[in-house]
Amino acid sequence: MKIALIDDEPNELDRLLQMIEKHLSAAGINRKQIDTYLCGEDFLSVWKTGMYDLIFIDIYFEKSSLSGIDAARKIRETDKEVLLVFCTTSNEFACESYEVNAYNYILKPFSEENVANMLKGLIRNIHEPGYVITLPDGQNLLLRNIIFTEYYNHIVTFHNKKGGNSQLRISHGELERLLCQYSFFCHCSKGIIVNFYEVQSCSREVFLMSDGSKVPISRRKAKDVQDIYTQFRFEQLRKEMNE
Repeated sequence: MKIALIDDEPNELDRLLQMIEKHLSAAGINRKQIDTYLCGEDFLSVWKTGMYDLIFIDIYFEKSSLSGIDAARKIRETDKEVLLVFCTTSNEFACESYEVNAYNYILKPFSEENVANMLKGLIRNIHEPGYVITLPDGQNLLLRNIIFTEYYNHIVTFHNKKGGNSQLRISHGELERLLCQYSFFCHCSKGIIVNFYEVQSCSREVFLMSDGSKVPISRRKAKDVQDIYTQFRFEQLRKEMNE
C-alpha cells in the first residue's frame, strides 16, 4: 500500500505517520510505503497519476495559497481512483469533499481511535483481487488465492486456488484477526475460515466451495454466518449493477 501524508505542521505530520504505521502493522499490512509532504505544492511537484493508493490531505495550509481542497481538485483531474482523506479541525467542508469524492475525513488533533477506525474501515472494504498481506513468518499471502483455511493442532492449512495447499504454524485467533478484517472472509465453524468469493452455493449447514469441498457451518453461528454471506452477495450484486 502506497500512502502520502500532506500537512504543514511537522509535529502533526509525524504523529499521523506513527499512528498509521502502528495500525497498519497491527492489521498485518507490512508492505507499505508512506511519504510525507509539507504542502500541496511539494506533493503536486512529484505526484503522478496512480502513484498512491491513499492520500491524507490537510484542508488548510497556513503558508501556502493552495488549499487541501485545491490540491484534491488537481488530483481528481486525472486520478479518479485514489482514496482521499481530509484532515481538518472542523467538518464544515461537506460540499467540497463531495465534489472531489473524498473517502473520509479525520479531525485534528489526531486521536488513536479516529485514525484506527478510519483505517479499519478502509481495510475492511478493500476488495482488490491481487491484495497481498505478509504473514508472521514473512511469507506473502495473496488473499483471493485462498479458498478456505483449516486449523488443527496449531497448524493452519491454506486451501489455495493456485500453487497447491500450504501450511503455517499460527494461532487461529491471530489468523482470524488477519483474514476476517476483510469482509469476504468469515469464520463459519470451529477452525475454518471461508473466502466468500469461492462459495459456489450454500445451505443452512454447508458451503459448497469452488474446489468441490463441502465446508460445514456451525449450528450456533448459522444465522449470523448466513446474514453476513447474504450481505456480501448483496454488495456484489449492487457493484455489478453500478458497473
